Amino acid sequence: MALNDSARFAWNGIDPVEWLRTWQTVWRGAPTNLVQPILPGWTFNINSTNSSSPQTEMDVVARHSYGRQIGRISEALESIIVEQHGQTPADTRLSRFLAMKRDIDQVKREAAAARVEQLTKDLALLRADDDESYARLREALLAALAE
Repeated sequence: MALNDSARFAWNGIDPVEWLRTWQTVWRGAPTNLVQPILPGWTFNINSTNSSSPQTEMDVVARHSYGRQIGRISEALESIIVEQHGQTPADTRLSRFLAMKRDIDQVKREAAAARVEQLTKDLALLRADDDESYARLREALLAALAE
């Protein structure tokens, strides 16, 4: 057997470059494209790529989160829609917006109720374990509720 007579791989129409790319992808440790959900931890990356004034945007977000900004815009828009078109506007775009706003408000009410329920459980724990803290916080809550 001559030096050049070694067994050869029969490509049978397979593009060697594409074959190598496929195996590079298989053996690569990190993916070539990573998709990350946008709001799991509410972390936003503000940089010169996605903002013409990153420092100003960071200063604004430090004072008024994106959620607060959207919430206030939604409240203002809801007020305008209801004032001009009533609670059930004929335009489906407006009615869908109002339905979404009601749904968001319901989520907020449910979250507030859950926080109050957790507060009740925390107070019960303090009552059992720390009379002094319980009494102080109970008085503070009663004063806040009386306002």
